[in-house]
Amino acid sequence: MASYAREEIVSTAEAIKRYLVTRPNASETIDGVAKWWLLQQRFNDSIEHVQLALDMLERKGEVIRVHLNDGREMYRKS
Repeated sequence: MASYAREEIVSTAEAIKRYLVTRPNASETIDGVAKWWLLQQRFNDSIEHVQLALDMLERKGEVIRVHLNDGREMYRKS
């Protein structure tokens, strides 16, 4: 078995817990957890991190948020 740092295992466990908070009735095999649950949760986490980074850059005046007619937002260099 591969050697993993405790932090990696804890991080994976936390991602699984966050996934299950929004989907309490989910059930899956180990392959499905790795492929679907963690992939989806890490994507969601990534979106949150990217949003926080963009918000920070906007506050610093490095990017500008542009509101589109359909409700989405785009970002560009200021």
